[in-house]
Amino acid sequence: MKAFPAVVKWTGSKRPVAEQLSKYFQEGDTYFEPFVGGGAMMPFSLCQHGVAGDIISELIDLWNEIKDNPLLVADEYQARWQRLQDEGVDVYYGVRDNFNRTRNCYDFLFLTRTCVNGLIRYNENGEFNNSFHLSRPGINPERLRVILQKWSKHLQNFRFVNADYREILAIAKRGDFVFLDPPYGGTKGRYTKTPFDFNAFFAELDRLNRIGAKWMLTFDGTSGEREYSYAPPDDVFRHKFLIKTGNSSFTKVMNSQTDAIHESVYLNYEPTHDILNFL
Repeated sequence: MKAFPAVVKWTGSKRPVAEQLSKYFQEGDTYFEPFVGGGAMMPFSLCQHGVAGDIISELIDLWNEIKDNPLLVADEYQARWQRLQDEGVDVYYGVRDNFNRTRNCYDFLFLTRTCVNGLIRYNENGEFNNSFHLSRPGINPERLRVILQKWSKHLQNFRFVNADYREILAIAKRGDFVFLDPPYGGTKGRYTKTPFDFNAFFAELDRLNRIGAKWMLTFDGTSGEREYSYAPPDDVFRHKFLIKTGNSSFTKVMNSQTDAIHESVYLNYEPTHDILNFL
């Protein structure tokens, strides 16, 4: 299977490497993805059911609408996009202001598709604060309509939950498969509205081991000359390899440079394929 076209733009998306990572996916009853973001790995699930979640409510509202009402989502995007073409950049900032008041998921989709480099960024007050990308008009509505319908068909066996990852994973059991893509090490608080507790996360990995759930984790690594060493304890995982996941949109925006990102991939199980470093 090839990666689905992106429907939700998300910082740190695994879409460029989804096919490589999926070679190490495991079969099971339920697939869990508690940091769903842009959901690039969901189409590769080998399980009968899926549970995906995030603490960002507007993101989960959007995924539920994509699943249940893809044509309505397409219409809402088209209305905003057409206003942008007809009236100009002020439309973007008007939509952003409305989103920050209401957390409207249709506004959110439009913003992710038209902001600078698709970078999801909130300020300390939890307000979306990225600017309009002047050289990108946003995806064509008719193209997005086709993508939305494709995703909707795939998501019918998924349930989307607005909750902390520990609450989502509380129902995981032996034989289930969990894909984990938490906030990138070293970017604490930058892309999310609340800090991320790494020690609590490592404890959850240990709990998953004890109940017999299988998990894949993409986590610490390097971005340019910066190294983010937030590796789990050695006794928590069985295998580790490296993968180039793309370039940092954050450093591109902040420093006018492009840094290659390499992330570590951790497995708590024996893979059925030989482990390779995808650099």
